[in-house]
Amino acid sequence: MSLLVKEWEARIELLRSIANSQRAIARILDSVADVSGHSPGMAKSIRENIRSLTAMQLTMAESAVGVKLRRPKCGRPARPWLHEAVSAPSGRHKHRQK
Repeated sequence: MSLLVKEWEARIELLRSIANSQRAIARILDSVADVSGHSPGMAKSIRENIRSLTAMQLTMAESAVGVKLRRPKCGRPARPWLHEAVSAPSGRHKHRQK
């Protein structure tokens, strides 16, 4: 088996593991939901632990996929910046042909 195939299988297994971990977190949250309502300290502790686990899972998923997974941002996008050598002529500047 080639090294590339082994690498992709390892990445797939890591993603599968992250998905299983997400299901486990969902089960934990479901089972402690009633108890945490009566104990604000426990709710805060659970929230902090879940945040830590989620951040760790995101980092692992990004390393497996090779892409940064960022939250979408709202707002107006900036105008694209292109170097003059690759941008289309706008008619303002006359380009010399060689």
